[in-house]
Amino acid sequence: MEKFSKLKPKNEFAEAKGKVIYSDDYFKIIEYEDWHIIQERDAIVCIPYLIESNQFVIRYEYIPPFKYADGQEYHITVISGGIEQGETAERALVRELEEEAGIVLREDYQFEELKPLFINKGHTNKYRPYILPLNEKDYHEVIAKGDGSKAEALSKSVKVDAKYIDSMNTSDLITDYMLLKLKEYLNLNT
Repeated sequence: MEKFSKLKPKNEFAEAKGKVIYSDDYFKIIEYEDWHIIQERDAIVCIPYLIESNQFVIRYEYIPPFKYADGQEYHITVISGGIEQGETAERALVRELEEEAGIVLREDYQFEELKPLFINKGHTNKYRPYILPLNEKDYHEVIAKGDGSKAEALSKSVKVDAKYIDSMNTSDLITDYMLLKLKEYLNLNT
């Protein structure tokens, strides 16, 4: 079977158990037990929390599928991205932090992944979530350069004071979930 994605090693997507209805470099649609299943790569999602300044980093992001659905140009989301071929979740996290937020972690930073979650019932891929409490000694900042896409060029990461966590007007479930996990970490749940 040919590799369906340039982003995952061939062995991670063994011969489909069902009938492949569609396949390209990014995903497959498989018919399996009367379901149409979307198979694509796992993704990391994270919220950096900057301890000394009591701020978290969130995205003000141009997302074409969201714009298509609701007409809104920009949405508040978490830092996220697909895990590329040969990458670990932690390596993808380091890459996405630098690309999207300009945050470069020190090499010995210890990650703590939350429980991976399926994206939804029709997908085989999972979100790999992280809350990243960062002291000033844990990172330095550079200019975020994005991944070269138009959407990345139109988007930016912003620092938000933690006292405004309940004011975030998010657009997607994973961003809401991650903000709840950050509130839990900060003991802000009421």
